[in-house]
Amino acid sequence: MNTLSVRAILLAVCFALASVGAAPTPKPDAAERLTAIVKEMKSPDREVRLKAVGKLVHFEGGQELALPVLANLREAMRDPEGDIRAVACTATGNFREQAKPAVPDFVRLLRDPDKEVRQCAVRALGRVGEPAKPVLPDMARSTQDEDPVVRVVAHAAMIRVGAPAAEHLPAVLKGLEDASALVRYKSAHCLEPLGGVAAPGVLKLGALLTDPDEKVRHYSARALVNLGEIARPALPALQAAREKEAIANNRGLMDAAIRKLAP
Repeated sequence: MNTLSVRAILLAVCFALASVGAAPTPKPDAAERLTAIVKEMKSPDREVRLKAVGKLVHFEGGQELALPVLANLREAMRDPEGDIRAVACTATGNFREQAKPAVPDFVRLLRDPDKEVRQCAVRALGRVGEPAKPVLPDMARSTQDEDPVVRVVAHAAMIRVGAPAAEHLPAVLKGLEDASALVRYKSAHCLEPLGGVAAPGVLKLGALLTDPDEKVRHYSARALVNLGEIARPALPALQAAREKEAIANNRGLMDAAIRKLAP
């Protein structure tokens, strides 16, 4: 073995030993991460902006830590790209009541040409909750939207804001029976945060556990998990569907629901 080879091996060993003893690189704190994200949100590259806004949908360490960039998210809701506007709506809506300053932005986007943006905007108003009550008339117009998913999401969002459930729940329940799998799974997803109000839909969710579409089964099982005790009437359907489910993730959700609901 020549001198150069020996030297290379020794250097490699030294480097490896140094790496073993080295402390892990600490993660930057929330302020540093937010500064980096805001810079990326201003990038001329669409993909960089989209990825940056996406990091704020579920901010590591807790959504409240991202509140300082609310103004930047409101600006992102004016991005020329529809998918960025949609994700910015979702991220902002996740601040819930603290997103009240963005309510005018959400209302403006209820008329966006992109149906995905309209869906995200009206859903975000539902997450804001009671502080969005003054804009219920604007949300009501979304129940007449040309897109069936926007209509269903609008009805569910209005219930969360404080509109009478008796007036709006039937439209969400009807969506569970729609011919479109997209409308069915979005309707199931809409029931998930409604709590006791969603009780009339529990058996319908149980029936959807054997739907031919895997997303419909997924969101129906997930809704039953999160609805808790009121979902108990769906337990037999859960147990039967669990035996037939081919998708591991869906089986996991069904197992979680069964554990929660079984006596």
